[in-house]
Amino acid sequence: MAERVKKTAYIRCRGGSISCGYGCIGCGMCADACRIGAISFCGACPPVIDRGKCVGCGLCARACPQSIIEIINDDFNIQPKCSNKDAGKTALDACPNSCTACRRCEKSCPADAVHVIDNCPVIDPAKCICCGMCAVKCPRGVIRDIHGIITEKDV
Repeated sequence: MAERVKKTAYIRCRGGSISCGYGCIGCGMCADACRIGAISFCGACPPVIDRGKCVGCGLCARACPQSIIEIINDDFNIQPKCSNKDAGKTALDACPNSCTACRRCEKSCPADAVHVIDNCPVIDPAKCICCGMCAVKCPRGVIRDIHGIITEKDV
């Protein structure tokens, strides 16, 4: 019998500005949709997901009007934390935590697993070896180690 893979919700936004048209707007629809109370707001958006409670059902992802919540394999620890599709100064004007599409993550990946698509880093889990080079080289701290081994822990 195959081992079951733990899935969990992941929010592709670090917050920083509600004026970002691609980020969390703090509406609370994700928390309302979560039947087990795994999502909470601690003052500002984005919300916090309790990985110990989350079962990866996807209700929050379907409820999010910004489509910034994804269900991921919990073992896949390297994740981008931005959904802004603008680049450079336009992205920074919208949110101080935005990816600027500099492509350093893409250039530093030894497995060719990171590609900037629509000005956002996208990581191919089939190719990623979770070495963390993309996270270390990201000057904006957009790519994160969600478990806090390589970069500051993602909350």
